[in-house]
Amino acid sequence: MGAHTAATDKVQPEETQEVRRSFGLRMVVAVLGLVATLLTSVLAVRVLDVRSAAAFLGVLAALMLGPAIGRLGLGQNAIRAVAAATSPAEVATQVVAHLRAVTILSVLTSPLVAWLATAVVTEQRVLVVALVSAMIVLETIRLTVSDVYAATGHIRWSVAGTHHSRSIIALLVLAVVVLVQDTTTLVTLLTVYAAVSLGLLLVVAVRLPVRGQAARTGRWWVPMLAAVIAGAQLFAVELGAFLVGRANVWLAGWAFTDQDALLYSTASVLAMQVTVLEGLANIALTPVAARLWAEGRRDRVFALLRASATVSTLVTLALVAGVWLLAPEVLSIYGDGLDGAAVYLSVLATGGLGMSVFGSCAVLLVVTGKGRAAAAAVGVSVLIATPVAVLAALFGGPMQLALAGAAGTMLLFASYAVACHLALGRAPLPTLRIKQSLLVLAGRGPAEDDAPVEVPDAALAAAESPGVTAAGTIAGGAA
Repeated sequence: MGAHTAATDKVQPEETQEVRRSFGLRMVVAVLGLVATLLTSVLAVRVLDVRSAAAFLGVLAALMLGPAIGRLGLGQNAIRAVAAATSPAEVATQVVAHLRAVTILSVLTSPLVAWLATAVVTEQRVLVVALVSAMIVLETIRLTVSDVYAATGHIRWSVAGTHHSRSIIALLVLAVVVLVQDTTTLVTLLTVYAAVSLGLLLVVAVRLPVRGQAARTGRWWVPMLAAVIAGAQLFAVELGAFLVGRANVWLAGWAFTDQDALLYSTASVLAMQVTVLEGLANIALTPVAARLWAEGRRDRVFALLRASATVSTLVTLALVAGVWLLAPEVLSIYGDGLDGAAVYLSVLATGGLGMSVFGSCAVLLVVTGKGRAAAAAVGVSVLIATPVAVLAALFGGPMQLALAGAAGTMLLFASYAVACHLALGRAPLPTLRIKQSLLVLAGRGPAEDDAPVEVPDAALAAAESPGVTAAGTIAGGAA
């Protein structure tokens, strides 16, 4: 810590500019993407029958879980490894290794995810499963490409590869298809979605930094295996977040009637959008935080993450309050018969506060290389929350499942704060200093926290270990 100079204590213009450009552009595209997701779900509910509409909403959830499994934590790991690379050849090696790994993993795992997501489908299920599997593979590869661009500072290309961009384009194409066809089926909608995802992947892949000499070495499997091993612990973070907070959509499809499943799925898809600010902030901050930690500017990392948590929590509180007040009006755009989902939406949205309050702790565990601590926190949370959710669905109903889902989300993200305290001595939690937080994020506030951060020597040694860096973990990771 004492090695800091006056120059390093100042806010770096490049760092601030990257965060602001990334966050600003991502926010604009995310807002449009959220509107597109909402309108797409409205379109599906209005043009499909109850069973097919519930299946389509389940597929939207699968497009979150499928890439999480297929990437095995490699998205966050790619950000760390590429950002820490010291030459174009090393960048190319890491990019190719991560893309190969996620392609193989997603091809192997996507059929199972697709089968689970389409439990309510009774007609043409084999074709539906095949389409959803293809969508998951394409989504997995494209999101990894987006992470690579985030790590290299190509913000516009990174944003173009996000699921928000895909949602915007897919809505436009779906609207045209629905208008020109007399009847629209689930297979039609999924085919359009898959075609859009393929086209977008082809576009965003054109500027990938894969021309380095190291990317063409014969032993291609060595860096790929190292990337998979390094990302495995981070996978637990992504998988746990889905199982606790999002898999309830599938549980509803298995346990409830078609109408109740549709009500719950609609509420769950809408509730996912409440925490968009936290997700965007984490994506924008993770590459910067990884580089700052590697440079030894650990106080700055805590300051940025704490400021992000403060602002995100404030916005999420406002959104949750709005949901409680306006949920019936929001659901009315889907048509008649969905008013009953209002209370489920409100409860699930409230659970999202856990992500806003404690989400920065997950980022800190990632950038400091504490994947094992994060995985342990996820494991405990899943062991508690999953049985509770299953029992709520089987012996209760949609309301009980919503309560279990909201409580499970809060438990999961609170466990990250506990893990941060145990591994690093403190956690980046929200404060009441809203103005100061805004200034820190804008690059106009103090560069460091008020108090020095004492990180245990063992934690620093693990984060700075050359072996860890070589494996691709953060030494020095958001649809």
